[in-house]
Amino acid sequence: MSKPGIENGVQKRYYLSNRDLLVIAILSGIGGVLSTYVGYLGNLLNRIFGVPFGAGQFVAGLHVFWIILVAGLVRKPGAATAAGLLKGVVEMLTGSTHGIVIVLVSLVQGLVVDLVLWIMRRHTLASYNIAGGLATASNVFVFQILFFSGVPIGYILFIGGLAFISGCLLAGSFGKSVLDLIDTAGVLRLRSAADAPDERLAETGKPARPAWLKLIITGILVAAFSVGAVYYYAAVFDPPWAGPQCQVEGLVENECSISLSQLKEHETTIRAELKGQVTHVPPQDYTGIPVKEILKEARPLPEAAEVKVIATDGYEVAFKLDDVMADDMMILIQEEDMLRLIAGNYEGGYWVKQVSRIKVE
Repeated sequence: MSKPGIENGVQKRYYLSNRDLLVIAILSGIGGVLSTYVGYLGNLLNRIFGVPFGAGQFVAGLHVFWIILVAGLVRKPGAATAAGLLKGVVEMLTGSTHGIVIVLVSLVQGLVVDLVLWIMRRHTLASYNIAGGLATASNVFVFQILFFSGVPIGYILFIGGLAFISGCLLAGSFGKSVLDLIDTAGVLRLRSAADAPDERLAETGKPARPAWLKLIITGILVAAFSVGAVYYYAAVFDPPWAGPQCQVEGLVENECSISLSQLKEHETTIRAELKGQVTHVPPQDYTGIPVKEILKEARPLPEAAEVKVIATDGYEVAFKLDDVMADDMMILIQEEDMLRLIAGNYEGGYWVKQVSRIKVE
């Protein structure tokens, strides 16, 4: 009887070894989980800059960082594509606000990395920067095709440029530094015969940065990122399988978790127009529960003055409590498996998707 992997006494060699598959599985899984946190960081930047999307491209390279690591560790065409596909599936299952679309976005990113490295034939800083930049920028154009057809092309090119720079720095350069540390430590052999003996010296004529300095910089970045991720998953994140409910908390007499079906008698239909800085949705009807009726159930305390509406990914908007209690054009609606705030008297940045909490302060 032949042993597994042996046929007619000849050892069979598979394209991806067990080691390759393990690297792809582990890094794609970690990347998929942490990419949900990266999306949260992106939404915070959008909030700071006052735009509904785009500013988050500053950190978009962190999505592709894990794919670059896989490409550098496995060094076989198709490995980055497989990592992108698996990472997208994990990200979708761990609560990405983009749903199944994130699988396509991540798959395209993996394909771009594979294509660039196959064309350039070398695993150098330059090839990683180009692969990381183009792969990161690809998400802008995928989302443009699927969702943002009305956005000016100039704005798309601008945020695509931001994404490219982020990809060069956070995916390409940072990924290459981490791969160099792994190589220097001797944990895995990364360099192939086609690569220069000292790629940094060959490309720039300058000696490579000391390994200890790279280690310190990498350690600081990883520590900061990890602390933020722990905080996000402990204090902000709500799993998608929890169902479309809204937690009302803060300065209220009755903290509660409410589903829209509980307040069916208050259901109303409004006609509203989304006027964003870069997006526009013509007037249409929306049916849901007025936010003021939800707040009446929670009974705000006399000292309460502000209402924050918070999404599952951490994005939040704030209103004056008195304004909300007098607003008939602010409702919470259910779209598929999520809750959405329709703020008819406010611009598009206040129309929050994936609403999970209303906090009274």
